[in-house]
Amino acid sequence: MVFRIGRAIGAVAIGAATLLASGLPAEAVEPAAEASAAPAASAAASAAAVPPAEGALIILAVEDRGEPLPGAGGSPRGDYRRMAGYAGSARAEAMSEGLAHDYHLREQAAWTIAPLNLRCMLFALAPGDDLDAMLARLRRDARVRLAQPLNEFEALGGTPPAPGPREPASSSAPSAPPAAPSAAAAPAPYNDPYFGLQKGFQQMSAASLQQVSLGERVKVAVIDTGVDARHPDLAGRLSGQRDYVTGGGAYVDSVPERHGTEVMGLIAARANNRQGIVGVAPGAVMLSYRACWTAPPREDRGAASARCNSFTLAQALGAAIADGADVINLSLGGPSDPLLTQLARHAQARGAVIVAAAPPARLGKGFPSDVPGALVIANAGEPSEAAGELAAPGRAVLTTVPGGSYDMDSGSSLATAHASGVVALLRAAMPGLDAERLKRALLASMGGSGVINACAAAMTLGIAGLRCDSAASDASTRR
Repeated sequence: MVFRIGRAIGAVAIGAATLLASGLPAEAVEPAAEASAAPAASAAASAAAVPPAEGALIILAVEDRGEPLPGAGGSPRGDYRRMAGYAGSARAEAMSEGLAHDYHLREQAAWTIAPLNLRCMLFALAPGDDLDAMLARLRRDARVRLAQPLNEFEALGGTPPAPGPREPASSSAPSAPPAAPSAAAAPAPYNDPYFGLQKGFQQMSAASLQQVSLGERVKVAVIDTGVDARHPDLAGRLSGQRDYVTGGGAYVDSVPERHGTEVMGLIAARANNRQGIVGVAPGAVMLSYRACWTAPPREDRGAASARCNSFTLAQALGAAIADGADVINLSLGGPSDPLLTQLARHAQARGAVIVAAAPPARLGKGFPSDVPGALVIANAGEPSEAAGELAAPGRAVLTTVPGGSYDMDSGSSLATAHASGVVALLRAAMPGLDAERLKRALLASMGGSGVINACAAAMTLGIAGLRCDSAASDASTRR
């Protein structure tokens, strides 16, 4: 049976089926809590009816320029590719069927990327077929515009500190953790009780830039695991959340997974709500796309991680582009991926800024850090040999976690979230600011501190009305 994204049949099951086919055990598809639990459970059940692919999985793309819809008097009425659930023109579908027949492939899913004029298919190779040899043959076929393996990616987080009590949010201000700083020389600019623990926020002089910008009207897309949208510091902050892991792109309420909730909190947590922390861009329009899932601990890592693949990420990137994202946060890493790079480049051509996590040495350069023009963000204080990388705070960062709690975590994922928040502030203050100017200003802002400084970058760009602290002022004068 063929499942086409967006159609009622298989629309929910295909995400889970893909995960199963890529070798991930079914229990790794973490069900969402409360209202989201039932859809996730039904997705897993539906997926069980779809046997995992026995052969390797690949993605193929063929040209698809669509077909006009017939209208009254024979005048065209648009493009089939704009219809919900559309999986290709008749010509593109015929080419796909021909490729499947000629190379003994089994289609698992199909979807279109209208801006790139592509129909994409997820195919399973026949058992025993050699992956590299098959891809080489397909790339020589004139019908094929793209042929690549189904690549796997992972969220670039760290290992949280040793388990300890986590502070739950409540309707009243929670008591500060024991490690709260005693810097009482000046009143805090926020009533959020954990603001004093947000050392990274303070290092970046984000409060100074928030004098003139909160990120209003800037659309920030977070492509990651699900987000606990019911967290008190995030309630009402998400403009929408779509699930490309088990939901076939359906809108969902709350999917309480850790990594996405951590990233979202750093960018978007409400300010001055007497709860927890302050987001770097608390006025930005936040869009969440669940393209990654929480995976069991791995032997080589020792901790639970979040994983994604080309199939889920391509759909999420396409949706972010269609939704007009101005900033796209990609706190993940993996191999180079031609399809995802094409999508990222198209997003950039439409004005989006790609903010990508710098990969650890064990992964090496790959998507998204190898996308030309992306802002690549390293964890401040960690050695990096890549020229032109930016650095932001990513060690022992306090942020939101599912269940209305807060916790410390580390990793370039969190550094990337910090940087995305700063980019949103700057683009709100100076609409149309492009990635190249942003990068130059942020590099100049790093000065001796080794981290990006929001206020210094804003001064470099000529944004008026600022009162920067001494560190930001020093950085701006050294540019």
